[in-house]
Amino acid sequence: MPQRDTRLIGGVYRIGQQMTTGGLLTTATAYNHNTNDVVGLYVVEIPPTEQLDAIHALLKPYEKRRQIQSPHVLRVLDWGIDGSRIYIATDPPRGLTLQHVLDTENIDLERAIELCRHLLLGLQALHAGGSTGLDLRPQLITVDTLGIQDRVQIDDLGLRSLLHALHYEGNQRPDDLGYLDPRYAPPEYIQHQPIGPWSDIYQVGILCFTLVTGRLPFVGRTPAETGILQTTTPLPKIRQFKHNATPALQALLERAMAKAPAQRFTSADEFLGALDTLQQQLNSVHKARSNQDVQEQHGNGTGATAAIAQKDLERITGPQAQPSTEVETIRITRKPTTPLNVPIPNAQGAYAYLCHEKKGELPQRIAITRRDMIIGRLDPKRGVSPDLDLSHIDPNMSISRQHARIRFEDTFFSLEDLKSRNKTRLNDLALTPLKPELLTHGSKLAFGSVLLRFEVPGMDHPKEKA
Repeated sequence: MPQRDTRLIGGVYRIGQQMTTGGLLTTATAYNHNTNDVVGLYVVEIPPTEQLDAIHALLKPYEKRRQIQSPHVLRVLDWGIDGSRIYIATDPPRGLTLQHVLDTENIDLERAIELCRHLLLGLQALHAGGSTGLDLRPQLITVDTLGIQDRVQIDDLGLRSLLHALHYEGNQRPDDLGYLDPRYAPPEYIQHQPIGPWSDIYQVGILCFTLVTGRLPFVGRTPAETGILQTTTPLPKIRQFKHNATPALQALLERAMAKAPAQRFTSADEFLGALDTLQQQLNSVHKARSNQDVQEQHGNGTGATAAIAQKDLERITGPQAQPSTEVETIRITRKPTTPLNVPIPNAQGAYAYLCHEKKGELPQRIAITRRDMIIGRLDPKRGVSPDLDLSHIDPNMSISRQHARIRFEDTFFSLEDLKSRNKTRLNDLALTPLKPELLTHGSKLAFGSVLLRFEVPGMDHPKEKA
């Protein structure tokens, strides 16, 4: 009697490369014998104690899932039972996991909000198709690049619920699909209360906070302590970690992550509308700040103001919210100053200079022409450029795309590392990421392997005062 081919699933799918295996679940790529297409394949071993009739009932939700067509949702192509195995065929895997992106890339505020928009578009499609109560951990979300644009895809197939229905006992590790990780779990998951679309909105709030700040909102010393924080502790202030995050963003995430489900956004549509409103206001603020910089360089700027209208705030925080004055208006104004003993900016419009010296060559003086500038390296693939591109003096590509920030605070300069890959050093000391440090004339700077000297115009060259 010929032996059964264990690599052939459902008589159609031949397993190619196994990506993960452990417990009841194996994930792999496979070839469809009928079409020669490559697919993703999820194979779940059915414990011998389970009844096949009950298994068929567990797979009924996949009929609804197959009807969902969205570029932001992993498409289910087929499913079935092959002997003692359940299989689910999907579009082939693509891109990087969101977890990998969080671990390896510096994500600016604009990109973070755009990634959240894509998540909400996927959530809209899933909710419209009747799929709720999702597992939105970042290892179950993928990001790929189309041209210079990101595309986010939700890959959750409800496997955690399926494994629990099969009485799976996991290893309680964050990479275990059957594990309820309290760092990403809404309070109702932890407290065994009803779950629904409101639970998914909370999870997107967690991901948005993490994308903006680079860290999770609630992490305790143990999973139990994390669960307590998740269910009882107010959301941390985003500005502790991201100084350019507006109070309106804080208000938006506080609503998305309200402990009581009734106080959250009522739908993914409403959350997305509030995020779009916030994005428009941030664009207005950025434009106003850019105009202010131009005016200041010509010596005739008096500041600019960009206000969030009350009706827009209500869309973000809800009509019953009582926002503070700080939330109601975002103001960009010049603070009262105690000027330095040299004019800043100078007559050439430079606030300061980065001086690069190379043996056998004349020193280069690179002007800092704005009050707030991000130092980094051009990324042609994404079409992203920092405010000050140092690619031309960095042949080893040791500078990150968004490496550090130099700011003029009216009476002093500060330097802040932006979670760079190869560190930022000030006078030979490595900076703590996202913690601004005082920057003075003559300071030695290192962005990766690029060495520079910081100069304030006029400090060594009095003639520049004219």
